[in-house]
Amino acid sequence: MGLKIDEVRSFVAVAETGSFSEASRRLKRAQSVVSMHVAGFEAELGYKLFDRTPKPVLTAKGRELLVGARRVLVEADRLEQRALALSDAQTPSIYMGIDLVLEAPVMLDLLKLFGKSFPAVRLQVENISGSEAGWFFTKTGMNLALVFSSEPSLESDERVLGRSPLSIVVAKNHPLAAISHPTVDDLRRYRQIVVYARDPESPAPYVINADHWEIDSGLWAMGLAARGLGWTILPNFLLLGRSAFRSTVTTIEAPFQLEAQRLVLRSKQGEVSADIIDWWAKTIEKNKDKLGLGAA
Repeated sequence: MGLKIDEVRSFVAVAETGSFSEASRRLKRAQSVVSMHVAGFEAELGYKLFDRTPKPVLTAKGRELLVGARRVLVEADRLEQRALALSDAQTPSIYMGIDLVLEAPVMLDLLKLFGKSFPAVRLQVENISGSEAGWFFTKTGMNLALVFSSEPSLESDERVLGRSPLSIVVAKNHPLAAISHPTVDDLRRYRQIVVYARDPESPAPYVINADHWEIDSGLWAMGLAARGLGWTILPNFLLLGRSAFRSTVTTIEAPFQLEAQRLVLRSKQGEVSADIIDWWAKTIEKNKDKLGLGAA
């Protein structure tokens, strides 16, 4: 199946406005063109996206597809912005991925230092997971990433900057907190909160319980655990940071081995200067205690 971005845009516009005429006004296209796009999309898929009596109403399959279609448009807009940014050859440009679980206050401080050290560099930041880094490097213009990953990179250069141990985290008043040596069966009695991004080709790590929520932020996962909504597996450095949730959560013994995660700096060869790569490596080394990192 070959997706056409204009067809996806028309589908989303009709779904959001509930009208082919309103969608045509939003897109500044003739209504016949919008109708043709949607019909072409349906023909490509082999099923209807809308019931058309009297106004277009999403079918069950249409509702399910809408979430992914919106995501496609977000990425298309980012790609367009990236392409426009690269048209200015005089200004160095870095498209950087930063791991979802890295604590925002610490990283904001480091980005402030980066701005002072490289004032001429245009920086675009994307919050991603280690499992998504490969997709972003091969499918988008991303050329630098600071992520946790247990697997070496095949599509980029890589420096290992440190390792962060993992722990099972629960609220202090959670029933699991009262068990001195919890088993896997004990964990399966309660909801798991998994820090997991959107790459469908990468399995979520350490999914123990079929009853689990997927969250794309380590801090959100800790916040949900602090409110007693379940247990989660997080890097220890999150427990050292400035989060208000630290005082209401605790760690429990894991009934299986949790391998320390490698913090790696990945870069596309020839696209990021050695000065920038060295700066990040040295800056992370200076801030290892804040990030709870052990030796590489």
